[in-house]
Amino acid sequence: MNQNKHGIIGASNCGCASDDVAKYPLANNPCSSALNLNSCQNSSILNWINIIGDAAKEAVSIGTTIVSLITAPSLTGLISIVYDLIGKVLGGSSGQSISDLSICDLLSIIDLRVSQSVLNDGIADFNGSVLLYGNYLEALDSWNKNPNSASAEELRTRFRIADSEFDRILTRGPLTNGGSLARQNAQILLLPSFASAAFFHLLLLRDATRYGTNWGLYNATPFINYQSKLVGLIELYTDYCVHWYNRGFNELRQRGTSATAWLEFHRYRREMTLMVLDIVASFSSLDITNYPIETDFQLSRVIYTDPIGFVHRSSLRGESWFSFVNRANFSDLENAIPNPRPSWFLNNMIISTGSLTLPVSPSTDRARVWYGSRDRISPANSQFITELISGQHTTATQTILGRNIFRVDSQACNLNDTTYGVNRAVFYHDASEGSQRSVYEGYIRTTGIDNPRVQNINTYLPGENSDIPTPEDYTHILSTTINLTGGLRQVASNRRSSLVMYGWTHKSLARNNTINPDRITQIPLTKVDTRGTGVSYVNDPGFIGGALLQRTDHGSLGVLRVQFPLHLRQQYRIRVRYASTTNIRLSVNGSFGTISQNLPSTMRLGEDLRYGSFAIREFNTSIRPTASPDQIRLTIEPSFIRQEVYVDRIEFIPVNPTREAKEDLEAAKKAVASLFTRTRDGLQVNVKDYQVDQAANLVSCLSDEQYGYDKKMLLEAVRAAKRLSRERNLLQDPDFNTINSTEENGWKASNGVTISEGGPFYKGRAIQLASARENYPTYIYQKVDASELKPYTRYRLDGFVKSSQDLEIDLIHHHKVHLVKNVPDNLVSDTYPDDSCSGINRCQEQQMVNAQLETEHHHPMDCCEAAQTHEFSSYIDTGDLNSSVDQGIWAIFKVRTTDGYATLGNLELVEVGPLSGESLEREQRDNTKWSAELGRKRAETDRVYQDAKQSINHLFVDYQDQQLNPEIGMADIMDAQNLVASISDVYSDAVLQIPGINYEIYTELSNRLQQASYLYTSRNAVQNGDFSNGLDSWNATAGASVQQDGNTHFLVLSHWDAQVSQQFRVQPNCKYVLRVTAEKVGGGDGYVTIRDDAHHTETLTFNACDYDINGTYVTDNTYLTKEVVFHPETQHMWVEVNETEGAFHIDSIEFVETEK
Repeated sequence: MNQNKHGIIGASNCGCASDDVAKYPLANNPCSSALNLNSCQNSSILNWINIIGDAAKEAVSIGTTIVSLITAPSLTGLISIVYDLIGKVLGGSSGQSISDLSICDLLSIIDLRVSQSVLNDGIADFNGSVLLYGNYLEALDSWNKNPNSASAEELRTRFRIADSEFDRILTRGPLTNGGSLARQNAQILLLPSFASAAFFHLLLLRDATRYGTNWGLYNATPFINYQSKLVGLIELYTDYCVHWYNRGFNELRQRGTSATAWLEFHRYRREMTLMVLDIVASFSSLDITNYPIETDFQLSRVIYTDPIGFVHRSSLRGESWFSFVNRANFSDLENAIPNPRPSWFLNNMIISTGSLTLPVSPSTDRARVWYGSRDRISPANSQFITELISGQHTTATQTILGRNIFRVDSQACNLNDTTYGVNRAVFYHDASEGSQRSVYEGYIRTTGIDNPRVQNINTYLPGENSDIPTPEDYTHILSTTINLTGGLRQVASNRRSSLVMYGWTHKSLARNNTINPDRITQIPLTKVDTRGTGVSYVNDPGFIGGALLQRTDHGSLGVLRVQFPLHLRQQYRIRVRYASTTNIRLSVNGSFGTISQNLPSTMRLGEDLRYGSFAIREFNTSIRPTASPDQIRLTIEPSFIRQEVYVDRIEFIPVNPTREAKEDLEAAKKAVASLFTRTRDGLQVNVKDYQVDQAANLVSCLSDEQYGYDKKMLLEAVRAAKRLSRERNLLQDPDFNTINSTEENGWKASNGVTISEGGPFYKGRAIQLASARENYPTYIYQKVDASELKPYTRYRLDGFVKSSQDLEIDLIHHHKVHLVKNVPDNLVSDTYPDDSCSGINRCQEQQMVNAQLETEHHHPMDCCEAAQTHEFSSYIDTGDLNSSVDQGIWAIFKVRTTDGYATLGNLELVEVGPLSGESLEREQRDNTKWSAELGRKRAETDRVYQDAKQSINHLFVDYQDQQLNPEIGMADIMDAQNLVASISDVYSDAVLQIPGINYEIYTELSNRLQQASYLYTSRNAVQNGDFSNGLDSWNATAGASVQQDGNTHFLVLSHWDAQVSQQFRVQPNCKYVLRVTAEKVGGGDGYVTIRDDAHHTETLTFNACDYDINGTYVTDNTYLTKEVVFHPETQHMWVEVNETEGAFHIDSIEFVETEK
């Protein structure tokens, strides 16, 4: 272990990938790699079994230092610890960086799939990036000791260089083939380097978030939200590390069934936990949003060292326990690893002893060895004891003190290379136990022949600053012992050939759950001492640092015993980290009473657990405990089954009004500053209207007594930001004051749209869209005129959705951008009373909203998950704004389903900026295509328009459309109507009320058709002759009905005895034409007969012969029009319709005067 005060080692200058290393030399640059691939790859299992690898040794020390760093009480203390950390990362006791060491250790168990140059590049970039971080740390130290403009400028410069370099090696490009630490086929070998570099990057960003305002970091343009970047990268780096850890884990698990394959797999799991997963588990505690003060961080995972069994260090000397002939195997060895269980503490061990004998002399003890264990364990802060049992138990036992054991020296024995055991073990206790040693003593026969061979094996994990731990410097303590056979063949009956395996927990897992009054205390819930019925322990998904509690139904999680410093009468806030597939209510009970909190679902049933599956939620009510120790009971409500709830930890945050008020002020300043450009005369392009409202809420929550002046100035600034937000918004009336006004533009809405005001989610008004009514969607839309737009410019539609189901958002210009939002109602946990005289607690509401939004902002999402976010943005680009076409932008919000709904607000359409580069070229290409398509559509429309216009002209005898052509009938009008209906792009496909590019010519032709239909109806002596009003004006018998096909209505006689008739009046002694359009279906005849009072009649007959043309039966046009001239001699007339058999369909009946 490197023990230099600042831990920076010297090395020859090698020229790292970044020139900035030379620009800010902290020490000679240790970038070059001493990696020897041959020696790494040829490392036999005999060289590393029961030995912690060099990289893992350094990783143990690094991980423990990270735990100390998270609890660092001051910036000065933090800087000192990080200097020490850099020294360990770049060159610990071996003089090589963790990157070199980890690659070499991994190459002994996994395949090499890349060239050495790829690995060398990764090592060099890792070492160089850490040096750049060290250069930044020097500047931070200087600024901390002497804060002035010069030291701040140097600090900002070095910060940006380090931040850029970490971006380059970690995230530049897709992570599966991105920076030099994420190169294709090298991801697993470089994963420890990636995890360590990611930690330094997150630490860098945490500093920027916590102290950057004081450096002037946020005065730069463009504004970078480093807090948002920090939270986003925590999730990104976590998911990346877990993904590639699992890839290696699964590959090694499938490698074979032998004991050797298991040992390689087991080494990967153990050492990658130390080198990667322990570091990843700390990432969440670097989130300054949730952990603004020092935090007690605990690792609860268990590290299992290699089984203790006799090993021939030379393959020529005999068979080791894992040799194939001894039948130890992967399955039996893996099954000996316990399932996840409570994080309890070892008090003592009762070790059973049994004999080792040879088959030829079964009564002669060659040795007496460890046969089985009963580990007696207790929960934190409890005297309750339970036993964990392994192996075979005998009457010969020894009891060994189990508290705070940091090292075990075992003696393994081997009888004839066929039978194995452990005959002696020395347990080293720490200084709190008097540095004593407890000894398990078996027996080894030393006289005669065929005696066992023995071998001493020392088992431990290194100390923080020493390779071999000491009573004062250790990192892990013994938590469990396991006696196992691992599948070893049993050559002597009633005897046991076995191994012993030790499990270790990190010393950060405290034996007493003491709640610290000065910092955040995290307690893994696997430390509960009474588990609720139905609670399971499940494996760490890779980023927790230990197991999880799981319930699939409602009920108790368990009881946790904690110790409060009651003399301080300190108040605490409680929060939990959890994941759930359903909304739940969590109750916490203790001496302080019972508090409850609604917790929204965070994931879908059946999903794998990822970082983004977990949320951290704080209870609204703080507590003041009155008993210590106290029993904290946690219960999940309400009733549910077949869901999944996972709980990681509970946290106690000391309430410190002065500190929290200061933190609130800093948060408000940062939020307001993030709204403006550097010159403060405009808003940042990426700022949204809802963000302005959020900042206003933060400012409003500041203490008037402590920060009255600051609050006043910040309120003025945020009001100015709101005015700027309104000025740039191209949407009219964003507060929905007027809907469906007579003005040309503004909001147009259907029924079912209401306005809400004064709720907990919006400072201003919001709109609510009710579910659709069958074929009638609920919608609201607005058009922004082309006169408000600029050519070749990008625009963005923003808004905030409180909750929705099947909300469709369309943004239309040349093309349509379509979004669907299904947003869960999960923002605020508790309902606010409607009659509250004090109104909504926006301070509390803002915290919960921010927590949910942070989860959404930084969680990589698929399309389904993106549809569930509360905030939305939709982008659309303009082309050349052709003046011949109204090319405004339509913003449309609609619900088309009968169970859909939406509540949304803070709607704005803002200019993002002119297009350039590839975006401009793409839009120019699209604009050319669109113009060509528009020309084609216009040509097609013009052809249809001319045909329709000509057809309509034929309907009239004058240019004023006042007199209908006497020769035309309803069929002619329908033909013209069909031509008009074929005109495309009359309405938007988004909402029918929005006119398309052919709306005007369609309206022109439709109006003329309407006039023709009116004149036609007026001249037809037969009332309702087109049956558009059903059987109105007709006398009908049974078997007669009116049916509809599209817009056409027709009379149907379905039986030979059905009849329809009508009496009407005409002018006698004038010439009329009876014109009927009909079809006869099936056999028989259909008749339409006209007669007057003088008994003059005419009949039009329809039958199958009508379709026989020159001997050919034609069915293409089944409706035929027939007519006959009639001269009525009386005023009263009758028309009758009947048939002889089959069916008779009548489209229209006209009796039209042609001459006076």
